[in-house]
Amino acid sequence: MDAMTAIRVGFGVIVAVIGLALVLGGALGLLRFPDVFTRLHAASVSDGPGAVIFLVGLAIMAPDWAIAVRVLMLALLIAVLAPLFAHLVAASAHAGGIAPITGRYTAPRPGAQRLESKP
Repeated sequence: MDAMTAIRVGFGVIVAVIGLALVLGGALGLLRFPDVFTRLHAASVSDGPGAVIFLVGLAIMAPDWAIAVRVLMLALLIAVLAPLFAHLVAASAHAGGIAPITGRYTAPRPGAQRLESKP
C-alpha cells in the first residue's frame, strides 16, 4: 500500500466514523424522546445526514472509481428519500390522531415509582 492510498483510507475512516456518530445520536434520540414527533425529529435530522456522510466515507475508501460512483449514487438516493420518509411518517401520525406532547415533559428517573394518571 503506498502512502497516498493510506492517507485516502485514513481520511475515509475518519469521515465514516463521523457519520456513524451522527447515526448513533439519532438512535439515542429514538430511545430517549417521549413521543413520535420528537423521535422522528431526532431520526430525520441525524440519521439521514449520518448515513450520507458514512457512505461518502466509504466512497473515499473505495478501491476503484466504479464502486465509489455506485456508493455516491446510493448516498444521493438516501439524501433525497430520507426527508420524504420523515414527512410521510409525520403525516401518517397526524392523520392517525397522534398529538405531540405539550407542556413541560419530565423524563422518568431510574428507580422512581410511576404515578398512574387518572382519566
